[in-house]
Amino acid sequence: MASTELGARLKKFRQMQQLTQTALADQLHVSRQTVSSWETGRNQPDIATITQLATLYAVPVDDLLQDTAAAPVTKPVAHHPNASLLVVLFGVLLVERVTQFSTFPALYWMDFLILLLIGLMLNLGIARRHPNTWTKRIHWIGLTVFAALSLVSGSINAFNMGFGLMTTCQFSGLIVIIALVRKCWQSRSTKVTQR
Repeated sequence: MASTELGARLKKFRQMQQLTQTALADQLHVSRQTVSSWETGRNQPDIATITQLATLYAVPVDDLLQDTAAAPVTKPVAHHPNASLLVVLFGVLLVERVTQFSTFPALYWMDFLILLLIGLMLNLGIARRHPNTWTKRIHWIGLTVFAALSLVSGSINAFNMGFGLMTTCQFSGLIVIIALVRKCWQSRSTKVTQR
């Protein structure tokens, strides 16, 4: 494997993560010049550093080391739902919370669901900047909890929330379940095609 090919892949993955050479160097505890020498092909990182890079970029080590002639470098598949889904759900719940009249426990419940969505959006931002398995797991678990709580609370009309809030909870939970099933299906089909 030519070092220039490895260097080009390292540069491409760094740019896909929107990191500068300096930011990457800080995370790896090396100098910016070291990162530059890897990307230009003058030097190669050791296996421990390649493992760190793969973890940082949330890709298998093979993707960093693969032969570019055999398979082109593609953007890694995101394992978390699009942020727009969370923003739309947040907007819908917030509008329903403000415009619907209901009991205080039901309104507090809506506040809890809104805060849960805000936490998921913050976690998604952290996961994009610092990808690792824990932020992804927390995000998936949080979405599953949100879907279950929304769907169940809407179905049993928890806290006598009224028809508007009940329907909003049911549909919010259903939409998140559909998004989770879709992402699960996509990740399985991706794994099958990679074999």
